[in-house]
Amino acid sequence: MQEPYTVAVSYLRSLLETAEAAGIAREELLDGLPITEREFAAAGNRVGLSVAQQLWKRAIALSGDALFGLKVGSQVRPSTFYVLGHAIMSSATLGEAMQLMLRYQRLVSDGGVLTSDATAIRDSVTIVYTPRAMRLHLLPQQIEAIVAGLVTMAGWLSASHAQPRAVSFSHAPQGAIDAYRSILGVLPVFGAPVHSITFSRADLAQALPHADAGLCAMHCRLIDEQLALLPPAGYLSGFITQWLAARPLCEASAEAVATQLGTTVRTLQRQLAEEGSSWTALFDTARKQEAQRLIMAGTGLDEAARQLGYHDASSLSRAVRRWFGTAPGRMRRGAGA
Repeated sequence: MQEPYTVAVSYLRSLLETAEAAGIAREELLDGLPITEREFAAAGNRVGLSVAQQLWKRAIALSGDALFGLKVGSQVRPSTFYVLGHAIMSSATLGEAMQLMLRYQRLVSDGGVLTSDATAIRDSVTIVYTPRAMRLHLLPQQIEAIVAGLVTMAGWLSASHAQPRAVSFSHAPQGAIDAYRSILGVLPVFGAPVHSITFSRADLAQALPHADAGLCAMHCRLIDEQLALLPPAGYLSGFITQWLAARPLCEASAEAVATQLGTTVRTLQRQLAEEGSSWTALFDTARKQEAQRLIMAGTGLDEAARQLGYHDASSLSRAVRRWFGTAPGRMRRGAGA
């Protein structure tokens, strides 16, 4: 049975090629690991994230290179992303290509989520990579390969070889700083809150030399068909729970999270339904938890209602009675008794 969290072997081929360029024989790299040459040869095949991480650990150990992830990222090409790579190549602009990466990233891996984030600088767009919350934590090198891969793709696709304005990592540098600057084009910020890449809007607006609307649409339809065959990964509801916890609920909406994920509200609701959840249920749970915190902290009902996105205090009071079976005042007094 296929593992619920997987990665495309087309992506892992970049790891094999980088290891072979470092003098590591493929047989030595795969020896004893639960993945075969035949699995790598099958187009569209996927392997479990746990297997992929074993491969990563083996490659890093055999190469003795703590910056192995950066080098893997620097070797990506459209073929690395299988049919998604063809859709990206035929996109109208670099920005549309990046939106396809956000929308269809699961075709590459279940290991995390790519989202776009508004920045304080109007002429910039930031792409954030959020690793999936699970017992298996991604290695810094895996994250660096993802970020470096996006940077490499942007430069490879655009006629002007677009480079990012800024890059950040939550972890510490794994090796010489100059290597990061050489591959990423900028010196990253380390120990940041998120893993991110910032591009100028002017670069993202660039027309791509191989743009073909019909071809892009055809490849996107094929991607949709392939995604429909994948088992539900379960990452979406977890991501939305984390997303809701990280921002004021008065600003949260299904439209906002769908935009960040590069998808539509309809698709978002469909995927959540496949996971046995819904936007309404997740948002209601987040409101309930935050309402309890605000009430116990002594926040006035009018202010609490505003922060939670209710029209007025009466609406919040009715919700509190539904959630906890008592009025907000009694709830607060009971906690202080």
